[in-house]
Formats: sequence, C-alpha cells, structure tokens
Amino acid sequence: MCAGVFVLLGSALAAVNDRPILGILTQPESGNGTGTYIAASYVKFLESAGARVVPVHFDASRAELKQLFGSINGLLLPGGGADLSNGTLIHSAGRLLYDLAVAANDAGDTFPIWGTCMGFQFLSLLAARNGSVLCQHCYDTEGVALPLHFDEPAATKSRLYGHLPASLKQSLASEALTLNAHHDGIAPSTFASNARLAAAFDVLSTNVDGHGRAFVSSIEAKRYPFAGTQWHPEKNNFEWHEGVGIPHSAAAVAVSQYVANFVVGMARQSSHRFPTAAAESAALIYNDAPVYHPGGYFEQTYVFDRTHRRRV
Repeated sequence: MCAGVFVLLGSALAAVNDRPILGILTQPESGNGTGTYIAASYVKFLESAGARVVPVHFDASRAELKQLFGSINGLLLPGGGADLSNGTLIHSAGRLLYDLAVAANDAGDTFPIWGTCMGFQFLSLLAARNGSVLCQHCYDTEGVALPLHFDEPAATKSRLYGHLPASLKQSLASEALTLNAHHDGIAPSTFASNARLAAAFDVLSTNVDGHGRAFVSSIEAKRYPFAGTQWHPEKNNFEWHEGVGIPHSAAAVAVSQYVANFVVGMARQSSHRFPTAAAESAALIYNDAPVYHPGGYFEQTYVFDRTHRRRV
C-alpha cells in the first residue's frame, strides 16, 4: 500500500503556464430541476493541482463557446446523468468544443480534454462520431470501488500512467482505489472493432463488473492531449456520501492527487489567455458559491440559472 505519497507530474510535461485555467462543462439538473450545475468536487480536484476554473455553459451560444475556448487552457467533461444523444444542447456544445480542440492541436496550439465517467463516455462517442458505441444499462457498477487491470505495455508507455511510482501503480492494481458509479460503459471489443475509436485512443486499463462484463476504464488519445477514466478520481478526496463505497485511504488520496496533477499538467502546456484581466476575473467560478447538500450524493454543487447563468 502506498502511504500517502503525493505525486507531482513527471518531467514529460514541462510547465510553461503557471496560471492555468480549465473549463468544466455544465449539465442540466436531474429530475424537475430547471437549472444547470457543476459538482464542486471537480472544481476542488482541479484547484488541488494549481488550476483555476470557469464554468462552460453547455447552453451558451456557439459564439460564446468559441470565445471562451480561446481563453481557457483545457476542458473537463464531468460525470453525471445528462442525455448525450446527438441533437441535444449538451451534445452540440461538446461536439463544437471537441472539434475546436482537434483543430487547435493539429495547428500546434495545445488544448487538452479530460473526461470522467459520463465525460469519459462523452469523449469516446465524440471521437467515434457514433452514439451506439456506448452500451447503455449494461453494467452493475454503481458505487463499486475496483482495482485497475492495466493493459500492458500501453499503460506503462502512456503519459497518464507512465510516471506512476511503482508502489502507487501496485496499489492501483491490487487495491479497490477507483470508484465506479455507472450503468453505461464501453466494452473493450467496441474500442477494438470501431475504426474511429481504435485510431483515436489507446486503452490503458479495463475492469469487469460483478457479472463478469468487461468495460474500458482508462483511455489516452494517440495524437492529442485527450484522456479519461470511467472511474472517478475526484471522489476519493472530495466526496463523502455514506454507502457509496468511495475509498479514502492514503493510497486513494494519492491516486486522486496524481490524476489531478496530470490533468492540470496538460493544461500548463496551453497558452490561451483571456483578453483582459477583467474578463478573466468575471469568468472565474469564484464569482459563484457552492451549495452544501448534507447527506446528498454530492457534498456541494454550483447551480446556475439557465437565463442569467449565475448561482441560484
């Protein structure tokens, strides 16, 4: 077991931007909610590695999204339960931002994307340009912590896991340190058989649910600074809901910090800037306050009115 080692990002990513700002995509509130939200754990996750955060409103205009894209240093696609189907506003926003990121990186303008759980699925279907790659209601992995089954040699050669200290990698492979909270997922056979997915990503780890059904749990893009996990690295440090099975051991905390450092490390390679200090200040999530939910699924959320895009 790794005793609380907080790992800095490896030397493969040399810092060029010490003031990175990442965007987190909002999503609709579930149930009868009329607003949008971001779970505060994602904000804290990025802040813990030295980044600041701005909300990226999925229902913003294309012009607004394009302008914001030019100002932020990366995008986090979070977990949740949004409808990612083609034709929805969130799919439209994700498609625009993904295509902008591909074009920017092709032009030598670094822009990373990280996806967690639903965000991992979103990143995959955007790359595949086919929603059918997602197997819906196929897995029994809601509130289940698992060790990772690393795919070698891809994991060792990857940017994401290639700099893991041996002790922490051993902990990830042998201890239940990765919290899964999903019924949907993508099978390893789909990544192998879908030409777009196979060309876009290396599979770094897989897992199986309680019924022996395999799903991909970590990916990294071959050409771009895009990566994601089906599991939730942010929950180990910043969510405390009882009964969900979130690991909080020293090794689990180290895993969360390692991934946060990796994500923000990618963003440090981006030179995007807000046009003015005032514009930057106005965009930051510091202008909003999280709402505490005692006993809730999320400890805190940022909730936005869909008309004024300010905290409700």
